[in-house]
Amino acid sequence: MPVPIILPQWGMGMNDGEIIKWLKSVGDTVAKGDQLVEIESAKVNAEVESTADGTLGRIDVEPGRVVDVGTVLGYVLEAGDLESDLPDVAPVVGSASTPAPVVAAKPPSVTASNSKTGKQVVTPRARRLAKEIGVDLANVIGTGPSGRVTEDDVKSAAENASSTGVSNGSAVESTIPVKQTIKLSGLRGTIARRMSESANVPTVTLSATADVTDMIGYQRELVADWRPHKIRPQYQDLVIAATARALRDAPKANAHLIGDEVRILDEINVGVAMAVSEGLLVPVVKNADKKSLLEIAQNIRDIARKAKANSLSIDEMTNGTFSITNLNSYGVDTFNPLLNPPEIGILGVGTIQDTPVVIDGEILIRSIANLSLSFDHRAWDGAPAAEFLQSITKLLSDPDWMRA
Repeated sequence: MPVPIILPQWGMGMNDGEIIKWLKSVGDTVAKGDQLVEIESAKVNAEVESTADGTLGRIDVEPGRVVDVGTVLGYVLEAGDLESDLPDVAPVVGSASTPAPVVAAKPPSVTASNSKTGKQVVTPRARRLAKEIGVDLANVIGTGPSGRVTEDDVKSAAENASSTGVSNGSAVESTIPVKQTIKLSGLRGTIARRMSESANVPTVTLSATADVTDMIGYQRELVADWRPHKIRPQYQDLVIAATARALRDAPKANAHLIGDEVRILDEINVGVAMAVSEGLLVPVVKNADKKSLLEIAQNIRDIARKAKANSLSIDEMTNGTFSITNLNSYGVDTFNPLLNPPEIGILGVGTIQDTPVVIDGEILIRSIANLSLSFDHRAWDGAPAAEFLQSITKLLSDPDWMRA
């Protein structure tokens, strides 16, 4: 019996994946465990492996398509199977790789609505696709049951608009000469989809400062201690450690929002945003609260090297419970970091500035750090979020807990 090749879910935050390329051709012999197709999802490339021995019998989803988790990508024919045993091709759930926005043209004599109520009926997936590729649903004609607008209707409208060049003014194409066009596919496309998801979350950002003078002093002390390990301590190492400790003390911050459920998680896995040539990756320091400061630093250096070499594994890129993004080196004081759904919080790390501070009647120069906490207000209220941010500032102000 033909064995389906199914897009798996690599982590709780993964909803879909883009087909990058097939590594086998139809008719090729495959063995269980062979890599069949390269997928990009959750900002990392990975391969779907064969679960059976045989030959690649059919490819159902071509490169460039974005499809939902659980989609059948093709079939492996086992010994004795024939092409006639293959099931009919199922409709692909997902969308094509996101092109430039287009607006569909509407024939003047037709109304895209339910024939009985006069109200337009749009399937959820058609609505999502229209949003992704910039099609105005008001100008799409539904051909489904009772005039329902389907994904195929949205695709047809987009193709029609592209071929006729018709626009209603909501997506006017510039006449400025184009120097370069960057398609939102691959890593860039994944980032775009993730940012769209985050932008729809009701987010609040709180800002605070921390006196990290003593912490910076402790960082300097560690230089000699870590020299045998060939690692130089960085401020970010200390922030990760402090955040993990604060998450342990405030477990409700260490959570995912899935549907209408806030799931408080057992593991504390801190994602750390890293810039790479094609965009942004968020590899994860697993069980950060159980690691020593040195172990955290070693872990970060390891995943940073892999990020630059594009060799991060699925495990190193998934199941984060809280994220940190650091713009200290870019001279940014405070900012509004975007959430990494389904996580409910992210810490933005800004600059450290030498600032005059009055202590016991004396003016002293202290190192003052800027921090920004963005959180999902559906899952977390302002008061506990503020207490969590205050906990991080206190941990960064007094490094004695790290010496214990």
